Amino acid sequence: MKKLTFFLVYAVIVLSVFSYTSAKEKTNLKQLLHAQYTNQMADASSQLNELQKAVQQSLLFSDPTALNDSLQDVWRLSSDIRQTIGGIPLDREFTTQWMNYLGRLGNQAKLTMTSEESKTNWNKSVSNVASNLSSFSSEWDVATAHLLQEDKHYNKWLDQLSNMDVKNNFTNLSATVKSYAESDFPLTSSETDNQKKKDLIALKDKVISEKEALARFKEMFPQYEKATIRIEQSEKTAPYPFYHITFHEGIRLGYADITKKGGHLLSFLVERPVDKSTLSQEELINKANKQMKDLGFDDLEIEASRENTMAWHLNYVRINPSNKAKVYADGVQVKIAKDNGEIIGINGMEYIQKETLKDQPMKKIDWKTFFDKNVEIVEEALSYSENDKMEERLCYELTVVYYNKNVPLTFRVLVDTETGEIIKNEKL
Repeated sequence: MKKLTFFLVYAVIVLSVFSYTSAKEKTNLKQLLHAQYTNQMADASSQLNELQKAVQQSLLFSDPTALNDSLQDVWRLSSDIRQTIGGIPLDREFTTQWMNYLGRLGNQAKLTMTSEESKTNWNKSVSNVASNLSSFSSEWDVATAHLLQEDKHYNKWLDQLSNMDVKNNFTNLSATVKSYAESDFPLTSSETDNQKKKDLIALKDKVISEKEALARFKEMFPQYEKATIRIEQSEKTAPYPFYHITFHEGIRLGYADITKKGGHLLSFLVERPVDKSTLSQEELINKANKQMKDLGFDDLEIEASRENTMAWHLNYVRINPSNKAKVYADGVQVKIAKDNGEIIGINGMEYIQKETLKDQPMKKIDWKTFFDKNVEIVEEALSYSENDKMEERLCYELTVVYYNKNVPLTFRVLVDTETGEIIKNEKL
């Protein structure tokens, strides 16, 4: 009897441990599935938005080279989404229909690129696609959000995995999650950031002392002449040497970073309470422009602005004096308080680098043949923008409107003045 009782108790313990272990493994698998499918659906959403923009952009051009760039994007993105969708256990009927739709869209783009289909036929068939993708994109976002919130979908996905080898599946999912972490959170800086750091290191200006840096700070910001100030040098591991100045006066607390070479203002930030009362946008911008000129930034122009409850954020770009073209790479970001127009933040790192601009021919382009007949040019200017070789190129900057079924779509198109290549094409 004692032996029977022992075996029964032992069996209960073993079953309990097995049940606990199985439940834990199922929970772990559910978490891995959540991470995997969340990333895949996020990828699909991002690719869908890019595809929507590429289709809309393809309707802008009549020029074969410009059109082919957009068609190449449509073909590539439709293929990418098919691959992403194929890895998500969605409704089979939906997946089949969606894969067929994307396949036909990609094939149409490829046929048009190889001249087997005309530009006219592309516009005729794709004008509806542009509208449909816009609606579908919104529905997709809602549907995927709902799908990821309900446990029953994970239970169904787990059932689909029940006939597979669990150990191998865990291994595969772990590898997938690891690859997401490596791709989403890279450890190295981008080539552009590295180049900017090198440019700051390569400044040719004379090195200034701490005393000179302090004098430079007080010259730029005389309102902090009597503030409590502390100055220290940057760490040896910093990508470029600078002086870090902290100050405190009354309700204001802030800092300024000034380069050792030349005493250039890298950044400036002030923390203080901001009153609810606000000046008008025009008054604030006028005050900001005056303060920027007083600081020595006398070759800038406001390119964009946005606001929050306490401040306006202004993006300035340098204007090249020889041709009045905007140099987007030489920008300054400024934050101004709404209550009195005081500058409470500056980021001047890009401006310090001063891009080297080469002389470049400007060939005349017939925009009537370059763009589709349904495109209206609303603004034209000159600007410098970086191409895929990281070279600053002089561009015709055109703000254009395309009417898709009476719905206006606005784009900013940058065209190389020498080659006619599209350097940038973005929807506004």
